[in-house]
Amino acid sequence: MVKISGETVQFINCNILRYHRIIKEDLWVRNGKIINPENVFFDEKIQSDKKVDCHGCLIAPGFIDVQINGGFGVDFSHNTDTVEKGLQKVAKGILSHGVTSFCPTLVTSFPETYRKVIPKIKKATGGTHGANVIGIHLEGPFINPEKRGAHNPDAIHSLEKGMAAVRDVYGSLDDVKIVTLAPEIPGAMNVIPALIKQDITVSLGHSTADLQIGEDAARHGASLITHLFNAMLPVYFRWIQ
Repeated sequence: MVKISGETVQFINCNILRYHRIIKEDLWVRNGKIINPENVFFDEKIQSDKKVDCHGCLIAPGFIDVQINGGFGVDFSHNTDTVEKGLQKVAKGILSHGVTSFCPTLVTSFPETYRKVIPKIKKATGGTHGANVIGIHLEGPFINPEKRGAHNPDAIHSLEKGMAAVRDVYGSLDDVKIVTLAPEIPGAMNVIPALIKQDITVSLGHSTADLQIGEDAARHGASLITHLFNAMLPVYFRWIQ
């Protein structure tokens, strides 16, 4: 990995993504930002400080994984006694696959699990040692039992008490970035804007919501969908002659 600190680095013999195409073109970087080489040539009239031969490799933006329950033998929802160690292992492992930022995700769990794990996962900049942790994704337990998938049905919780239920189940929300919930369960429409006020993105998932409920949730501020097209309600249609 090239360390950039004020110098101008020119990546040569590389392929880059540009205008929705993969093209062969040099990439110029200064202070960690991509720059226009024309300005360097015509305005500054200087050459690059360093050239890096990519040997035909592809340079592309890093992936951001917003829903990852673990990896490399680690399960964030179950390895509760070694959370920090497991987090470091996953952060380092996924970086080698092009993922530069991620949201460690907990599936539907009991309150004691959330209260044990959530305080141990902090937002962090990984750098060369691993991918960035941009916040926790809490996938449940406020979901529809009919669409629970592999989630524990005994741990599913209602939202009838609104944000009081959220606090009772999760505890701290300081490092939470995303909450997946089913918008059709009672209390969800009141909870969605309350979570957004705390800078938490609301994602719809594990749900039997129809289009009207989904649109209503979007009007309340929901902006993501978890497991889009996975085990969703079928589309009904009829040809009329």
